[in-house]
Amino acid sequence: MPSRSSSPPPKAVPSAQRSWNMSRVGSKHTAPELRVRKASHALGLRHRLHRSDLPGTPDLVFPGRAIALFVNGCFWHRHDCARATNPVTNAEFWKQKFERNVARDKRNAAELKKLGWHCVTVWECVTKDDQKLRAILKRKVYVRKPKAG
Repeated sequence: MPSRSSSPPPKAVPSAQRSWNMSRVGSKHTAPELRVRKASHALGLRHRLHRSDLPGTPDLVFPGRAIALFVNGCFWHRHDCARATNPVTNAEFWKQKFERNVARDKRNAAELKKLGWHCVTVWECVTKDDQKLRAILKRKVYVRKPKAG
């Protein structure tokens, strides 16, 4: 199997086509999010979806445990994995875009913490391995005791 570096470079796409492609990238009910929801449910964890009253609109919220969970795409949110590639064309635009995304993620996590929420991030690449995903949910969500009351 050829290595990633031996692949031909991506073809340049006209900006109108690129804009249309990007407009189709969803932020809710993505495949990674659905995998996290399924694993959470299998562990007996109950959650709410996309609470817009919380900073960053977390993908899953566990109100009784005060946990806000984000399912982040490795490319968009710059995970330290092979999926976080850098586009070749318009490199400065993408660099700034990714920096803004990361800064926004940090700001949202800080705001949630001020409000008494624990912030958990599950990366897209982890969602493909059900055992790893369940282990993360057990370690970061399941073991956290529900709030009294």
